[in-house]
Formats: sequence, C-alpha cells, structure tokens
Amino acid sequence: MAAKDAKKSDADAKKDKGAKDKGKKGKGKEAEAPGMIALWTQRARGVGLLLGFAFAFLAARQAGLPWADATIRGVIGAFIMSVVAWWCTLLVIQSLLRTALVKRNEERYAAAHAAQLAAQEAAAARSRENDDPLGLT
Repeated sequence: MAAKDAKKSDADAKKDKGAKDKGKKGKGKEAEAPGMIALWTQRARGVGLLLGFAFAFLAARQAGLPWADATIRGVIGAFIMSVVAWWCTLLVIQSLLRTALVKRNEERYAAAHAAQLAAQEAAAARSRENDDPLGLT
C-alpha cells in the first residue's frame, strides 16, 4: 500500500514539474526591477511630462486658444520636456559617475602610496636591525 502511495506521489510530482516547465517555456524571462539609472531617468521623465504639459497648456490658454488646441499643445510640450528631462538626467548621472571614478582612482593612488611608504619604512627598520642585531646603538 505504501508503494502505491509513493508511486502516485512520484507521478504527481512529475506532472506538476511538467506543468511548471510548460508554463515557463511560453513566457520567457520575467521582468526585473529597474536599476538606479533607469529609476532616476523614469522619475525625471515623469516630472518633465507634468511640467511640460502644464507650461504649454497654460501658455496656450493664456494666449486665448480653445481647450482642444491648448490640450494638443500641452501634449506636445509634455513630450518635448520629457525628452529634455531625460537627456539632462543622463548628463547629470554621467558627471556623477565620472566624479566617483576619479575619486576612487585618487583613493587607490593614495592607498598605494601609503603602502609604498610603509614598505620603505619596514625595509629601513630591517636594515637597521641587520646593522646592529643587539640594538646597542
């Protein structure tokens, strides 16, 4: 009786595994969370969309255009401002990355220089010990 139950559970496990594999084949890779650069550019584009629409719409309405024309100009302004905000965000991120890279290189150089000085001091201490092993001088 226990052998029949074990065979049934093995068969059920194989069916479940087959069903899971079939579901994975059709869907492809799951969407991953956006990285920090993508997150900041998305935020900037969103703010650019809102500000671009508001600015273009209000400027068109104050010029006396009807609602439909003002809305169309607002959408065009939103698109343009979205692209400008995206581009500006990329420039800022690029400059931040370059600054971080330069800072990291300076820190590495300082650490290498400090290690070189420590090695020179250790070599000098060893040479003094070799000159006077008893430390009488």
